[in-house]
Amino acid sequence: MKPTWYSSLLVQIMLLLTLALFPLGAVAIYQTNRVASEADRNAQLALLALTGRAAKAEELLIERAFGAARVLGTMVKDLEQNPDRCAAVLSQFVTTDDRYSFVGILPRSGLMTCNSQGQTYDFADWPNFDQTMAAEKRTIVVNTEAPLSGQSVFIVSEPYEVDGLFGGFVSISIPYSGLPDTPDALSDLGLEELITFNENGAILTSRAGRAEAMGELPSNTALDELKGTEAKAFQSRNQNGTLRTYTVVPIEGSPATVMGVWRTNEGLALPAAGLVRPALFPVLMWFASMGVAMLAIYMLVLRHLNALRARMRAFSDDRDMISAQNETAMPTEILALHHHFDDMTHSIVREEANLEDALHDKNVLIKEVHHRVKNNLQLISSIMNMQMRMAEQPETRSVLSRLQERVLSLATIHRDLYQSQNGGMVNMGALVSEVIDNSVDMAMTSSNAINLTKDVDPILLYPDQAVPLSLLVAEATTNAMKYIGAPKGTRAWMDVSLKQDDGTCTLSLKNALGPTKKVESTGLGKQLMDAFAIQLGARIESEETTDSYALHVHFKVADFEPISRDF
Repeated sequence: MKPTWYSSLLVQIMLLLTLALFPLGAVAIYQTNRVASEADRNAQLALLALTGRAAKAEELLIERAFGAARVLGTMVKDLEQNPDRCAAVLSQFVTTDDRYSFVGILPRSGLMTCNSQGQTYDFADWPNFDQTMAAEKRTIVVNTEAPLSGQSVFIVSEPYEVDGLFGGFVSISIPYSGLPDTPDALSDLGLEELITFNENGAILTSRAGRAEAMGELPSNTALDELKGTEAKAFQSRNQNGTLRTYTVVPIEGSPATVMGVWRTNEGLALPAAGLVRPALFPVLMWFASMGVAMLAIYMLVLRHLNALRARMRAFSDDRDMISAQNETAMPTEILALHHHFDDMTHSIVREEANLEDALHDKNVLIKEVHHRVKNNLQLISSIMNMQMRMAEQPETRSVLSRLQERVLSLATIHRDLYQSQNGGMVNMGALVSEVIDNSVDMAMTSSNAINLTKDVDPILLYPDQAVPLSLLVAEATTNAMKYIGAPKGTRAWMDVSLKQDDGTCTLSLKNALGPTKKVESTGLGKQLMDAFAIQLGARIESEETTDSYALHVHFKVADFEPISRDF
């Protein structure tokens, strides 16, 4: 059976080690994820702290604006009664602090008469004016084209009261030009943009231009969804598709929120899992374990097994007995295998030598037996030949001649067995040809010469079939020569063939028939052929025409069957 890929020792050990290392790998991934998550959490806390520090200037500016508005709110009652004094005070306030571009008192009516410009403005028709007045809470709004200051500002509005009732808002405009710059140290840590926005999601301030700030906003989250009272951090892609880390920190005491936009793969925003993948540790551990295991298996087992396999192959192919190398480096168990193999090879070589000697002696004895049997049969044939010469009756000579043919056939078989190099098997092609030649020569005279045609295959048979087949051929040839003849004007002929098709053999003898002649027959020849056919395990068929007679013998080639012992 062809070995499969998973039957290899290396593959099976790798599978078992993988199974053994799986729990350790799972623990390693869990611990690595935990460490990475903790590191990311610490990094987010650091970014949130840095965001709060970076927005401290905006936070102070907004808080001071609300503080100033509260102070001015306490003076509203006096200032509204004296518009000239109100304009002077507010104008002096703006002139003293260049962070503010406009200050005004907006009553519930919407008609602003007290402001730093000293003019009257009507805001009653402005969008969301009624909702803002109804809310009665501090707000921060943006106006990119402020009509009063003529520049982009965000407006801080603080509600004030008159006689304990809501009276309106004190509004202070802060221009973008008054915002402080971000320190270079924060940019080096990965800060890309710092944005403040109000509760409606409108951008109040940004370190870059408004267009650049809009491009850095998260693509899947609106700003008004990020308002709240808790700081948080998350990752998202900006409007331009770049992955960013966002930190959101509410400004206490105001409706404004600051958002830091950090470059994800730089500085503190670099995720811990990006530095070391959680799955990298078990993978490295697996590779290291496999490397150590494979090296150990090769050094301790495989190279010694390969050497043992090479010794086995050399012994099985050429009986070469190669000595084991590096025995001192072998483990005890494998060294024992080499020693057992040495003992086995020496034992096999000794047994094979003994078997070869016994086989040689047996072959010599068998050949000697066949040689002696052949000599004895030839001696019997010579004695019969002497008797034939001394016999006075033709019938006696004929009977002795027939017996001599059979004895010579047996002698020929034993001669072939004596000379055989085929493990005790007889080449029936040569034997049949020789038996027919001898039988024809003994029966033929100068007056009855025939045309003999032979077509025989070199079929090998054991003696159990070779002996009855040769005797059958001799008897059939003698019988054919007894009745052979030829039509007038022609010559007698005989065709002999021996063919094998797989395990089936067919012997065919066909001879010509001449004018009818009376020949005495005892029927002994047919009885002998039937007896030989039974021993051969053959089936005999015959067919006769006016001109010829044919005999066909069909049998199967049998294997050698040793004689069973009777105990």
